[in-house]
Amino acid sequence: METVLENLPKEIDETIVINNNSTDQTKKVAGKFGAKILSEPKDDKSGIGYGYAIRKGLKQAHGDVIICMDGDGSYPIKEIPEIVNFLLRRRLDFISCNRLPFKHPQKMSSVRALGVKILNFTISLLYGYKIKDCLTGMWVFKRSILDNSVYDQGGWNFSLEIKLKAILNDSVRFTERHISYQDRVLDLSKQNLVRTGLRHMLYLVKLRFYGLLELTKRPFYDKIYRLKMKTALR
Repeated sequence: METVLENLPKEIDETIVINNNSTDQTKKVAGKFGAKILSEPKDDKSGIGYGYAIRKGLKQAHGDVIICMDGDGSYPIKEIPEIVNFLLRRRLDFISCNRLPFKHPQKMSSVRALGVKILNFTISLLYGYKIKDCLTGMWVFKRSILDNSVYDQGGWNFSLEIKLKAILNDSVRFTERHISYQDRVLDLSKQNLVRTGLRHMLYLVKLRFYGLLELTKRPFYDKIYRLKMKTALR
């Protein structure tokens, strides 16, 4: 985290760090750099509070443009000004920062990379949208999209939820933008990759066939039908 905070672009005027039952020096390091520190103790049935933590941060953010990213240094913080300028110049609402294909080979474990590709393909089949990186943890978006969005995922599935709700919302201009990426050292993570991947798959299927995503008063399947005819911004 220290590497991320010490390289924050000068354009960023608010930094929020969410502590989700961390046992490391998160609070101490964040405090040293003047970040606003929040605690979120909740987690889901698998013991993960990823979604709860981000949702709490979103409620506290005041900027017109919000950047979400991991604090482990895997995402390119120095590219933020360029991405924000692209968002504003193209009058977009949401940019999902795509890691694939890698600018530098071997920057992600083969298991993780394969899992992302399988989930990308599943989204293409179920939702008719050819996403390039459904699990990226770096997003840049206008705060205004939160006004009409309701999120309920508290674990890792929040990464899928926030993107799908943006994609399925006709009023949100969504696109992906390629970034540099450096996977965490030794691919260390709180995740059991196979178990997490299966939960992601189950969530996508439930969302598609049981209509758990309700963006408007119109039927969910109507949204899916119109999505298939929607041209993705490139």
